[in-house]
Amino acid sequence: MRNLWIGILGTAFVLSLAWGFTEYRQAEQFERVNVNQYQRSLRDLASNLDQLETDLAKGRVAATSSQKVLYLGQAGTISESAVKDLAQLPAEENGLSYISEFLNRTGDFTRSLAYQISVGHIPTTEEDKTLTEVHERLLTVNQNVQDIVQRVDTEGLAWVDNPSVWNRVAGLWRTETAEAAAAATDGPSSSVRSGLDQLNASLQKLPPFSYVGEYDSRSVREPLALPKQEVDRDVALKAAKSFLSKVGYPSSGLEFSGVSQGALGVYIFKQGNLFMTVSKRGGKVINYRDQREFTERTLSPDQAKDKVAQTLKALEWDLVLTSTEDYGGYLQLEYVQDENGIRYYPDKLRITVALDNGQIIGYDSTPYYAYHQKRNFTKKLTLEQAKTKLRKGFQIKENRMAVIPVMGNREVMAYEFRGKYQDEEYLVYINAVNGIEERIQRIIKTPKGEYLQ
Repeated sequence: MRNLWIGILGTAFVLSLAWGFTEYRQAEQFERVNVNQYQRSLRDLASNLDQLETDLAKGRVAATSSQKVLYLGQAGTISESAVKDLAQLPAEENGLSYISEFLNRTGDFTRSLAYQISVGHIPTTEEDKTLTEVHERLLTVNQNVQDIVQRVDTEGLAWVDNPSVWNRVAGLWRTETAEAAAAATDGPSSSVRSGLDQLNASLQKLPPFSYVGEYDSRSVREPLALPKQEVDRDVALKAAKSFLSKVGYPSSGLEFSGVSQGALGVYIFKQGNLFMTVSKRGGKVINYRDQREFTERTLSPDQAKDKVAQTLKALEWDLVLTSTEDYGGYLQLEYVQDENGIRYYPDKLRITVALDNGQIIGYDSTPYYAYHQKRNFTKKLTLEQAKTKLRKGFQIKENRMAVIPVMGNREVMAYEFRGKYQDEEYLVYINAVNGIEERIQRIIKTPKGEYLQ
């Protein structure tokens, strides 16, 4: 009998070892997938920043309008790619907001300047000064990122900092604040994430450069869609817990972390790798991010989008999906307001959904609450009149009405035409009042999905 029990216990021990080894190998495999994704995104970011810096340098030295338009236009496109690469990298709390804002503003400024030059504008002394300032800042950003890549290759620089077990138990390890990161910008970073956080903090110290463009002009003094009445911390916490419940996360450990002032003042809450903000005005969830690691992909993009649609319905959103990009472990989705067949592109909601379980792991409603409002547009052109403004040979596949932002702090109502010209697809926007061709966007199809250029 005793031998029997020894045999049973021995078998159980062997099985437990086998199970533990299998779990370890799976965890190791999932971690390798995350690292590979980080590697690809970091190298793409470094490559795009290098090209962006080159185009800005050429744009500064170019003497002819055609060359300035070429290089500044390319800079605008590459900056968008750099922002997307940056979003795939590990970051503390609410992300690398100052780097992202700088790249967004750089792209918007160069696109705006390229457009003005293309219609005969001669850059002013102030615009040349701004272009020089942007280029000098980008030189620093590019050098920092290139240094991080070199340290990954030569030193095996870790992707994230690993706090000691004792500090975890004692509760001494904290998420580094912007102030702490800023204080450490002179020292070598201990990981890719801390290096990017240091760079982010250094940009925070600099005043934003001034210009007139779409990104800059779409800034608002106060959010247009939030109620005037402010809520207290308890009401905000209740809203945060309700949100987490609807997206499928337990909220028992959610804790208040601080308050952010400004036009879009928010309460900040944290729970482990989870970070979220709730507006002081109205108690609306503005940002949410869960930086957990992904496990094995089990859902198709369509299945994940169906799950998101159910969650958004529970959150009382009634929006239409306009953009999908597949990054392997997750999807990035964009939704906009659609009323009476008119799409309001400024009123945007950005969602990130994991493909291992279909849960929302990223949520940004800032554009929606910043710009959503009642609008009064009256179109003067009929659909048939708008079609006459299109280039001959442009084959229309579909059309709709849309409201889009344009330079000069304005929005216009336009006819949106999706179609083909010489085997490539485009979106063309014709002003519904005066027939001006307001915008052209090329539709690029990749394995990750469709995106606009």
